[in-house]
Amino acid sequence: MSLGLRRHPPRRVLELLGLVATAALLMARLDLATLATGLGLFLWGMTHLEEAIKRLSGGTLDRWLAEATASTPRAIAMGTLSTALVQSSSLVTLLAMSFVGAGLIALPGAIALLFGANLGTTTGAWLIAAFGLKLSLSHYAMPLLALGLLGSRLLKGSMAGLAGLSLGVGLLFLGIDFMKLGFESVQSGLSLDGLSGARFWHWPLLVLFGVAATVVMQSSHATLLIILAALASGQLPYLPALAIAIGANIGTTVTALIAGLGAGAAGRRLAGAHLIFNLITACVALALLLPLAWLVDQLALLIGMEATAWPLKLALFHTLFNGLGILLMLPFIPRLARLLERLIPEPTHLPPAEARYLDDTALTHADTALAALEQESRRLERRAYHVLCEAILVPSAEVLGHPPAQEVVQAPIAADDWPAVNTRYHERLKPLLAELLNFYARIDVPLTEDQQARLEALYGRSVRMVEAVRFGEVLQRSLLRHAAVASPLREAHDALRQAVAEGLNRLANDPDARDIEAPLEEVRQHWQHELADRLRSHRLDAWLASSLLNDLHQASRLLAALVPSPSNIPPERPTTA
Repeated sequence: MSLGLRRHPPRRVLELLGLVATAALLMARLDLATLATGLGLFLWGMTHLEEAIKRLSGGTLDRWLAEATASTPRAIAMGTLSTALVQSSSLVTLLAMSFVGAGLIALPGAIALLFGANLGTTTGAWLIAAFGLKLSLSHYAMPLLALGLLGSRLLKGSMAGLAGLSLGVGLLFLGIDFMKLGFESVQSGLSLDGLSGARFWHWPLLVLFGVAATVVMQSSHATLLIILAALASGQLPYLPALAIAIGANIGTTVTALIAGLGAGAAGRRLAGAHLIFNLITACVALALLLPLAWLVDQLALLIGMEATAWPLKLALFHTLFNGLGILLMLPFIPRLARLLERLIPEPTHLPPAEARYLDDTALTHADTALAALEQESRRLERRAYHVLCEAILVPSAEVLGHPPAQEVVQAPIAADDWPAVNTRYHERLKPLLAELLNFYARIDVPLTEDQQARLEALYGRSVRMVEAVRFGEVLQRSLLRHAAVASPLREAHDALRQAVAEGLNRLANDPDARDIEAPLEEVRQHWQHELADRLRSHRLDAWLASSLLNDLHQASRLLAALVPSPSNIPPERPTTA
């Protein structure tokens, strides 16, 4: 036994013992095994459903959500609608975090989107209460599962996405039926009637139970399914079920908080907003639990709901307190955004080579991943422009802000003022390029043809930008060797530097400019004739002439690498009407 403990760490041993004990319990209590099976099938179905929706949306969901944040009411409405359609507030939350992190939407709009997502998630309780608990869903689950399993094996593209959708819905239906069957089986052995909430300290404990259940299962829908099934079978009293539902609402913030740990400042702010909103909403709902329960009874009476329709009443309560939370917090969205920006500021001294936008949350969906790559590629390009200015020995402020003056180019050059391009490349470009390539390799979501084209174009553009810097490295060494004012090549090099600087200036002002090589071509043609004249008149030896030709060639290769050809221009992002 001691040898086994040495071979396996204590944690692994405890995990193994836990699995064995759980297996023994489930084998001894088939009713509990049925409950656990139903819960597992439901969670598995939610996973398949999310993946299928990502595949089928092809970026449409992303664009809808991003465009919806133009106004607060529109953002709330779109957050509600999208969550009702995909039945996953976690997916919408992660998309919103990646939008903010990639700079696609502002924080107030993303907060409003999350408010709507909270309201949209209440539709799941309505669907389960109205249909899932009243119908035998396994009758519908079997054909859906058969279609989904076969289709996912045999079909490709969007049809495979439809098969995944069928598989996810089938698993959800089957999970709900197993949960109902499990609670019916344990009716005699399990009763929670003692949790009547008669004592004040019961309510916080019930809320904490809802939080813990949602955290463990990573799904408020799963927690609500358990509550509704227990409520319908008489295992759980009505008022405690309301308190647990409040806790489930708080538990949904855990997904955002976990994602926020790997996100930038913008993503952490949104995770904080989600937590603050859900905590305030839960505190208000808990403080007003009895008045809200009375209001639910009155509304149920008004719309003709049966007095004992407890699952439907819980769904109504769930919608009511989330709507109340939105009404309370709506006027404070701008203040909340400013508060979070003060509490979670952007890092002031981020290392220049460190990526700012390549958060793990951006990998959630295709458009958000591409947006993050575009933002980071622009940072790489700006840094490459600065390094290329150093390669031609001209201050970047004299090139990128305005066309370079001849006086600046013809000024004396001190070699010690210009760091080696190779050093700059390893300090400022190579680490950032490595992060870009790593992020590129980690994109594992379905892409449309346009998205794939944009991704390949961004990849090619970044690689070619670094390729231009490597040409600049060779060019800089030659320019420094002949930097003296009296050098026979200084005049030609000044013309070369001026032409490259003009090309960089054009490109910095217009990333799609195609005429950046024109100034250098004029210099090349002039000096080809001038070299012939000077060689004939013995004013220049052949060794220096060949050096100049090589420098002109390196400068041409540098600019050619920067020219945005049709193959390395990212296609425009598609827009919706």
